[in-house]
Amino acid sequence: MEVNQNVVHAPVGGGLHPSYTSSKYTGSCDNYQPTQIYMEPTERTPLLPGGSSYISETSSTSATVLLSPAIYTKECINWRTIGLLLMFISGLVMATYLLWQQTLARPYNGYKLNLIRHDIWSGAHLHDIAQLEANKVVNVFITHTASEECSENCASLLHGLQRAHIGELPFNFLLAGDCETYEARGWQYVSSFAELPQSSSLVLAFVGEFSQWLPSLCQLQMAQALLWESQRRLKLQPGYQLYALRNVSRSARDADALHRQLQHWPFYAGQLEVK
Repeated sequence: MEVNQNVVHAPVGGGLHPSYTSSKYTGSCDNYQPTQIYMEPTERTPLLPGGSSYISETSSTSATVLLSPAIYTKECINWRTIGLLLMFISGLVMATYLLWQQTLARPYNGYKLNLIRHDIWSGAHLHDIAQLEANKVVNVFITHTASEECSENCASLLHGLQRAHIGELPFNFLLAGDCETYEARGWQYVSSFAELPQSSSLVLAFVGEFSQWLPSLCQLQMAQALLWESQRRLKLQPGYQLYALRNVSRSARDADALHRQLQHWPFYAGQLEVK
């Protein structure tokens, strides 16, 4: 490279050294003499448009050392970006699935559920009973106890039924006339009806005899509130099937009035007879 006329040298990393400043420049544009630079085809310079950087051997080595971390960092960023993208897609798929599950569930009916836990009212032991698998519970069977009704002190009545049954009653929940729901085997243990698919079923019983007349309004509302709560707790799968359970060993028209009422409930799928 050849440079004619005034050549201004700039030390690396600093300003112009006074000794390298052209004496012809006096601070006026009129006295400024242009500098011409001649460049060989094989030379490179970062100062010209389209040119490539000219780096000495020592500078080239330093540049290589400096560029390597940058390339490594870029690769790390790419992998992190891919990982974050996969996590985002997984979260989106999960959110879509949960939203789809909620659309299948029944909307909240506004009824209040008064639930009395098993350990509060019952002294029966449940440890030797098989457990329900919540993600497989798709059936609900509703019947009655075919016993006396109660509007108060219903726990005493249920204790009498337990003594007659010798152990815990065969139902998962009992809907009493005092507008309380009593947990028997609950969401954790299977019922004792051998004719039913036990591991995938909940059995609800209205306390009383309802072959000729219906349970009270609060009992019916509690039953629907219990169904909604079971879905909310993921103890009952959306789109379940509801059956009326008739014990034909008592009567051919056992719980007949109750069964007619259940035919108007969502997810009603028919009736099942047991002995």
